[in-house]
Amino acid sequence: MPPFEPLAGLLADRLRAEGYSVTCDLPGTLSAGFGPGELSPLAAMVRDALPQLELANARGLLLGPGEPPGPAALLRLEPLDRLLQRIDADWLVEVLRAGRLASAFQPIFDAHGRLVAHECLLRGIGPDGAPSIPPGALYGAATTGQLLFALDRMARLTHIRNGAPAARAGDLFINFTPAAIYNPAFCLRSTVEAVKSAGIRPERIVFEVVETERINDMNHLAAILSVYRAAGFRVALDDFGSGFSSLALLERVRPDVVKIDMGLIRNVDTDPYRASITARIIELARSLGMVTLAEGIETPGELAWCRKAGADYFQGYYLGRPAAEPLPAGVAARAA
Repeated sequence: MPPFEPLAGLLADRLRAEGYSVTCDLPGTLSAGFGPGELSPLAAMVRDALPQLELANARGLLLGPGEPPGPAALLRLEPLDRLLQRIDADWLVEVLRAGRLASAFQPIFDAHGRLVAHECLLRGIGPDGAPSIPPGALYGAATTGQLLFALDRMARLTHIRNGAPAARAGDLFINFTPAAIYNPAFCLRSTVEAVKSAGIRPERIVFEVVETERINDMNHLAAILSVYRAAGFRVALDDFGSGFSSLALLERVRPDVVKIDMGLIRNVDTDPYRASITARIIELARSLGMVTLAEGIETPGELAWCRKAGADYFQGYYLGRPAAEPLPAGVAARAA
C-alpha cells in the first residue's frame, strides 16, 4: 500500500465534511472538485490536514474543467508542497497579468541639498486600485510561486516607464534580483530596449545589487553586471555593511555607488561604534573612486554627521518619503 494511501483517505473524509466533491480514481489518490474562489481555501485545508513530510512526498496537479486524470495529465504531477505554494501565489499571477504594478519614488540629495536622483520602489496595486501591496509581499509570493523572473522583469520595465520624466533631470536607482536573471544577454534585452524607448540616457540608470541578498554564483552576477555596463548603465551596491561578505562583494562588484546600510546610519551621530565603521567605509569608498550614499537618514543629527564625514549622497525619511510622483528638478533638501 503506498504510504500516502491512509492519509488520502483521512484527507478525503475531511474534504467531504467541508462540502467538497471527492473521488478516488486510482489507489492512493484522490481528486477534489472546486468552484470559483474555492481553490485557495482548498489549498489551505490540504496544508492544514497533512504533515509537512507528506506534503513534500505526495504529488499533485490541477486539472482543467472536465479534464480526466489520465496518463497525459499525470505527467504534470509535482510535489504537493510546491503546488500549494503556486496556489498561494495565485493572486500575484493576476497582479502580473493585469499589470497592476506601480512605482514609488524616494528622493536622493547631494551634500549641498540638491536633488540628484530618485530610488524607484515597487508597489502592487490592489483590487481597489490603490498601490497598497508592499514589495516584501510581492517578492515573497514570487519566490514561493516561482514567479521571480516575471515579477523582476515587470518591475524593471515599470520603473523605467514611470521614471522617465525624473531621469531627464537626475539619476534613477532601480533594484534588481540576480536570481531572477537566468541568461543575462537574453533577460536584460527588454530592459535595455525599454531605456532606449523611454529616451533615457543609459548613464542615468543605476542598477542596485542588494548586499543582503544571498548570492551563490558570483560568476553569474559578474555576467549580469557586464551586460549592464556594456549598455552604459551604472551599478550600486545596496545595504553595504549589513551582511557577512561586504568586502568580498565590493571587490567583485566594483560598484560606482556604495549605499551604506541604514543599520549603520541609525544613531551614527551618537554611537561611536557605528560612527567608526561608517567613517571607514566612506574613506575606503573614496580611496577606490566610489560615490557613497548614506541611506535611512531620519534625524538632523544623522544628516549632519554624514555630511561632515564626507558622504556624497543622502536618502531617508528626514529628507523625503517615497511618493507616487518624483520631485521636480531644482527642489532642495531641508537643512540639517
